[in-house]
Amino acid sequence: MEKSLYHLRINPEFHNLIPPLTEEERKMLEDSIVRDGCDTPLIVWKGTIVDGHNRYEICHKHSIPFSIEERDFEDKDAAMLWMLERQLGRRNLNSFQRGELALRAKEHLAKAAKERMLAGVAPGPNLAQGSRVSEQLAKMAGVGRETMKKVEKIDSEADDVIKDQLRKGKISIHKAYTGIKAKEHEGEMRVCESCGKEKPFTEFEPPSNCSNYRPICKECEAKAKEEATRAADPSITGIDVKNGQVVHTLVGLPNNPDAFEQLVDMLQNTLDYYISSFQGLINQYQSRMMTDGNTHRLQSMISKTNKAITNLLNERIKEAL
Repeated sequence: MEKSLYHLRINPEFHNLIPPLTEEERKMLEDSIVRDGCDTPLIVWKGTIVDGHNRYEICHKHSIPFSIEERDFEDKDAAMLWMLERQLGRRNLNSFQRGELALRAKEHLAKAAKERMLAGVAPGPNLAQGSRVSEQLAKMAGVGRETMKKVEKIDSEADDVIKDQLRKGKISIHKAYTGIKAKEHEGEMRVCESCGKEKPFTEFEPPSNCSNYRPICKECEAKAKEEATRAADPSITGIDVKNGQVVHTLVGLPNNPDAFEQLVDMLQNTLDYYISSFQGLINQYQSRMMTDGNTHRLQSMISKTNKAITNLLNERIKEAL
């Protein structure tokens, strides 16, 4: 492509859409262009820069010619969505930075989806309708939907100090989110379903699904982990503890009558953990989710699981006979 010192238009919306480079990133880019020239063409739409604002400024600063590539976009929103997706695929960003950048596409996704819906056109791969906008944002950022919800809450409610720490990777998204939730419930109390004591909300851990606090306080959770550790008797083959939870290895038990009690202990620990995990999840099945169809679906899952376990036992008995 022909290189020249082109004079292009700068749209402030396009220019401010992408977070600025750090001082280190800017210096590395400038040193590279000054040393080797500008080999990557700037992307232009109707004479306006869509991608390459930093390169444009550096090239004009040092009078270094560059090439351009004209692109055709349906409208301004389509161009901005393309810019965001390109940046997410190019820059080395952590999960919060990716989520924060993807959030800038929310308004454009919702607007584009509404226009296409009114026109009777099905949403394309980069568009979404209604509640699907949040799913598309999570997909763009490369994070889970619940993580994206946390990022959105942090983006709207956290102060600049917290956001800066997140961008630098000094704190986690979950920690920042937990801090916001703690402030929301400051002074409030709730009852632990394990010990029955009324305690401040800060004594309960917010779950990953962003909706309800865990039903058991942190102290009781710690005690449960200690009990799990004690239950993992190292003299019993096949039992171990990882991250405070009882796990079972695939080491075989000796084929003798005395080993049966060890098998029972191992199986009981597995079932106890299954029931405990099930209780935590089923507590999150809330009123607005509850329909006859959803309840039937859960009951069917449980029934299939129980049937599968019974079948495994019966098949093993047949094999051994």
